[in-house]
Amino acid sequence: MDRAVTARIRDSLKAVERLQGEAPCIFIDGKGRYWLNGHAKRFISHKAIPLADFMEWLMIGATHLKNLSYGDVRVNMMHLPGNNVAVFLEQMEPGSGAKTALTVKEREVLRLVIRGLSNKRIAESMNISPQTVNVHLDHIYRKLGCSNRVAAGFMGLKNGLFLPPPH
Repeated sequence: MDRAVTARIRDSLKAVERLQGEAPCIFIDGKGRYWLNGHAKRFISHKAIPLADFMEWLMIGATHLKNLSYGDVRVNMMHLPGNNVAVFLEQMEPGSGAKTALTVKEREVLRLVIRGLSNKRIAESMNISPQTVNVHLDHIYRKLGCSNRVAAGFMGLKNGLFLPPPH
C-alpha cells in the first residue's frame, strides 16, 4: 500500500476517534455486533427510534450505501478495515427529511421486499392475499415514484421508509 493511501486511512481513523467522543456514533463490526456511544444512545432515545429495527436497517444499509436518512436523522457511514463500519448520526434541517408517508402495512411489505421475499411469501407472512400484496406494492411504487421492487427497496432503504415511523 502506498504512503498516500496509508496516510489517508490514518487521518480517517483519527477523525473517527475524535468524532466518536463528540457526536452520536455507532460502530458495527464485521460480525454484526455494534456499540453506541452515550451521544448515540441519547439521540436515538430522544427520537424514540426502535433500536432493534434501526440497527437492522443500518446493517442492511451498511453493505450497500454510505449516506441514508431516517425521518429527520441523517446517517453517514464510513467503512473501516475488517468490514467494520462507523456510523455518525446528525439532526437534519426541518423539512429536509423523507416526506413520503407509507402506511404501516406498506412499510411491512417494503421491509419484506428488502429482505428478498416473493409476493407469495409476503402474503403468507402477513396473512393476506397475493392480490393485496400487489395493491400495497402499487401504492408503494406510486408514493416513491418508482416502477419496480428493486427501486422501491433501494428508496425504502436509503430513506428509512421500511422502519416504523419515528415518534
